Amino acid sequence: MVAVIKIGTVPTQADFHEAISARSDRWYSACLKITRNPDMAADAVQDALLSAWNKRHQFEQTARLDTWIHRIAINAALNQIRKNRPGMFEALESDIESDLATPHRALEEHELESDLARSLARLTEFERVCFVLKHLEQWRSTEISAELRVNEGRVKQAVFRAVKKLRVSMQDLQREHYEG
Repeated sequence: MVAVIKIGTVPTQADFHEAISARSDRWYSACLKITRNPDMAADAVQDALLSAWNKRHQFEQTARLDTWIHRIAINAALNQIRKNRPGMFEALESDIESDLATPHRALEEHELESDLARSLARLTEFERVCFVLKHLEQWRSTEISAELRVNEGRVKQAVFRAVKKLRVSMQDLQREHYEG
């Protein structure tokens, strides 16, 4: 359960603890997809939490606290990349949430996650970042272009190319599974 905050109130320490216990793994996974470095991802989440806490009085109750922090974490991960590798985007890992209801389902999801990770690794760095932000993080193209400081057409082209490459790559990997 995620904290519901009354309109006009500042999130409390308890609200933050509740959001952290419910969603910190998800924030870390999202940052890891972008940075592809566990230390950078952890730093991004930590930076995001500190930033969110320091700016908690700016929180608008039109969003959920965990969603607000998630967005800050994504921005912190992008800033980590800019700081540590100016002008370069690092390849991304995949992360697929699941309920893992059965051992068979867990194995299938693990295989799919591995296949997606290999397929994502075949994309260019820019395509990976755009794909993850668009399809896994649900950002709009305009938001991605503003954050990455490129025109929206370039983002749309990168997402289009990424989807096309992923379809081919995932089909190839699926054939390998059935033939192997």
